[in-house]
Amino acid sequence: MRSAPEQVVLIALGPLTNIARALHRDPEIELLLRHLFILGGTVEGPGNITPAADFNFFVDPVAARTVVQSRLTKTLVPLDVTNDLVFTLDDLDMLPGDDTRLGLLLRTMLLPAFRAYRQSYGLEGIHVHDLVAYLTALHPDWISTKTMACDVETHGELTRGATLFDRRPVAQWKKNMDVVVRVNELEMRHRIIDGLNDVARLIENRER
Repeated sequence: MRSAPEQVVLIALGPLTNIARALHRDPEIELLLRHLFILGGTVEGPGNITPAADFNFFVDPVAARTVVQSRLTKTLVPLDVTNDLVFTLDDLDMLPGDDTRLGLLLRTMLLPAFRAYRQSYGLEGIHVHDLVAYLTALHPDWISTKTMACDVETHGELTRGATLFDRRPVAQWKKNMDVVVRVNELEMRHRIIDGLNDVARLIENRER
């Protein structure tokens, strides 16, 4: 980042432990990183590991709070919007066939996930949280955001890792990040399908 200040965009897809440690060791990172996209948290919906928290923030809430309260320019991609894109079996049928290496790999990986989602959540499809976060960073014109004041609960017996937002008429907290409140799930769905088909064609062409 020092060789390319304000040019690096980082997408955090897991717990924020490493980023918090990096900030502790070198606070100047706050000024060097162009933008941080954070997959995690919830705004109004439930968590996915507890009723209050998502997995990424629950695992290391202290790190999550450190990053959220930092001066980094950042955008939160919460479960509220990543849950909007449900990848279905119909979508799977539009991916490369199992007569291709990529198609076979995708079905080997995804079909057990479809079964698990059906058994655990009664959902005829799977969430692709990481891909939504990635496409959020890649296509800002596909999202709507709201600048909000956010903090993270670190010690609550029932609310560890929960994201809190100051929505009072006269807010006391300082607004510290953009939060994605809507995504164009249709565009994202098409991009995922088209991208995987492009990769399959590239692999097949290289093997000829």
